[in-house]
This record gives sequence, C-alpha cells and structure tokens, in this order.
Amino acid sequence: MKRLTKRQICLGVAITGIALLLLYELFGKLMTVGMSETLGYLVDMTVTRFVGGVIFTAMLINLDFRVLNPIKRPFWRSVLLCLPPLAVAINNFPFSQVIRGGAVIDSPWWLIALLALECFAIGFFEETAFRGVVFLGILKKRPASKKWTFCSILLSSAVFGLIHLINLYHSSPLAVIMQIGYSFLIGAMCSVVLMRTANIWLCVILHGLFNFCGAVVPTCGYGELWDTFTVVLTASIAVLVTVYMIFIFFSADSRILDGVLGKKINDEDNTEKNIKNI
Repeated sequence: MKRLTKRQICLGVAITGIALLLLYELFGKLMTVGMSETLGYLVDMTVTRFVGGVIFTAMLINLDFRVLNPIKRPFWRSVLLCLPPLAVAINNFPFSQVIRGGAVIDSPWWLIALLALECFAIGFFEETAFRGVVFLGILKKRPASKKWTFCSILLSSAVFGLIHLINLYHSSPLAVIMQIGYSFLIGAMCSVVLMRTANIWLCVILHGLFNFCGAVVPTCGYGELWDTFTVVLTASIAVLVTVYMIFIFFSADSRILDGVLGKKINDEDNTEKNIKNI
C-alpha cells in the first residue's frame, strides 16, 4: 500500500476540519441548548477556534514553515526574550481596580477555566492563521531582508487588525476602532517574537494570556477596568516594550528567516545565534 505524502495528510486534515466546522454550524448549536448565553458563547468559540487552529497548523506543515517545535533551541533564551511582551499581556488584567474593589470576579472556577480555554483556543487559531500562514506567507514572497520583513509585519498586522471590523455587527464603532488598534500592535509584537524565536507556541501563549487577562472581569465578573493608575502604567509599559521590540527587530540576523521559511540551512544554529544577539 502506497504511503500518504505529507501534502495528502495535511490536505486531509484541512478538509476534515472544514467539514467539522460545517457540521457544527448546522448542528452544533444543539450542544448549547439550555446553556446560558455566556456559557454557550464560550463553548461555541472554543470548539470553532480550536478546529480552525488545527486547519491552519496543517497548512503550516504543508508550507514547510518551521515554527511548530514547542521546545525549539535555545528554548529558555526564547522565553527570556518574551518577558517584556509577557508584561504587556499580564498588564491587560485590571489589577488596580480588583485590588481596590472596583472590579470583582464572582463566577465559579469552572467558568473561569472555560474562559481560559476559549482565550487560548482563539490564540491558537489567530496565531497559526495570521502570524503563521499570513505573515510567513507574505514574507516568503521575496528574499529575506530587514525592509521586506518590516513590510511583512506591517501588512500582516494590518490584515489582523482590520479583520476585527466584523465586530461592528455587535459592538460600538469606538470599541471596534480601539480593538483594531491594539490588535495591530499585538500582531506586530507577536510577529517580531515569531521572527526571533521561530516558535509559534510562544505567540499563542502571549495572545491567549492577553485575551484572558482582558476578558476575565467582563465575562466572569463586573466592575470598572480602567483608572488613572492603570492608564499611566499601561502607557508606560507600551512605550518601553515598543522600544524593546524595535531594538530586537533591528538587532536580528535576518538569516534566521531562511530556516523558518524552510530553506535548507541550519535554522536551529541561526536561531541560537540570533537570540544571543539580544
């Protein structure tokens, strides 16, 4: 019996995933009958985004984009590189208001856990799609260079931001404009992280944690999210991390991108050299 090729397996996974999404769209709502609106929404988003992430993961494998090794060397240096972006994600939680009693989380632990699962499912889907397929796909169109890499980051982040226009269906224009803005910035940040670490999973973690920290009070509690201290702290972290991301982008050795894009070089050695330049 002839063995299936990688392309055939990836195509089969993608077709199966699309078929499951279609079936879920037709019959999956039966799963949420009797659930509260919040619970039904979380279940729906978790299922569809996880399946979507699997589809785009199959596309990454088929395209030979080498970003799926979760412990790609040098792993711990990659983790250290992500600490400033991690501060951005964690700061999305309204610590000041929760400590002062202006915001409260009063839902049961299992709903908070489901929200976390939903946030990381969204991170899985959006990072494999926009940082994986879209960013790396644009990047591969031309030979690697700092200028083209920078343009690819801007283009893919703009696409990621503008896709949130769909939220005009159920949100106010001002809220959507703000979402487009911070989605663009988060997309650019995660693109640089992917460029420097060749590890899509670190981007998934950052994205999922950012979403969870920002959604846990509105979804699982109530209260105000912003106060003067939070605004000042958020602006300060944003400026510092922006400077940091610009620095690690321009100090990078662009040859690491050849390995990420599947060109025949020792991509792990280039990754290690690249991160040592921080």
